[in-house]
Amino acid sequence: MKITQPKWIVILGAMVLVLSACSSGAPSTAMTPTRAATQTPWIIFVPVTVTPEPATITPLPTVPVRTTPTRPPTRTVAPVRATATPTKPVAPSAPVVVATPVPACNLGTVTPYFPENGVRRTINIVGTSGPAFEFKWHTPLGSGPQDPTIGYRIDITSKRGGQTVGGDVVYVSHNKYIERGMYSYEGPKVRRLGAGDSAMVTWYVTIVKVSGSFNDDGTKTGTEISCGSPSQTMLIDLYFE
Repeated sequence: MKITQPKWIVILGAMVLVLSACSSGAPSTAMTPTRAATQTPWIIFVPVTVTPEPATITPLPTVPVRTTPTRPPTRTVAPVRATATPTKPVAPSAPVVVATPVPACNLGTVTPYFPENGVRRTINIVGTSGPAFEFKWHTPLGSGPQDPTIGYRIDITSKRGGQTVGGDVVYVSHNKYIERGMYSYEGPKVRRLGAGDSAMVTWYVTIVKVSGSFNDDGTKTGTEISCGSPSQTMLIDLYFE
């Protein structure tokens, strides 16, 4: 039997429809076979290199601060005009008279020898007269005349029980002392040293120079300066009876 081409095409289409209906209507019971793995899986290692950070931190560069230049002032301040203050006239003062200082000198130290150190002198408490103290010393100025402004100062102090009860200061020129050979301290003055009772009297001598002169009564005029160290201090036991 000869099948024409149109019929063959119709038959093929019908078969396709039948196969499609069978495959969609009946579930497939066939199991898909499980294939066991027969190969080891591949593990790929990617090397990672870690670069350590530097121990020292590099500081960032310092950015200089930009300063704005100061603009000089353009405004001119007018100068302040000084106000004149009237001055009050001052009356002239009297000139101050300055004493002429005595020139310095260095003539040494005397050595007292009479009355002897520690000797007792007894005087009568009754009456106004009495024995005088004769003061004597060896002088480094020699036995000849000297400048009349050179002389001696005698410091006398009397104490009783540690308390000062009297005293005196007398002067004599060197020329007068050499002429007399001693200095006489009068009886009435000696009596006043004890203040009416016994006392311990000390005395010492100093060479001095005066700007004036020495008087015969034991005083001097003008200023004085010492021309040496004071002598040894001598002691007299003044006793009244």
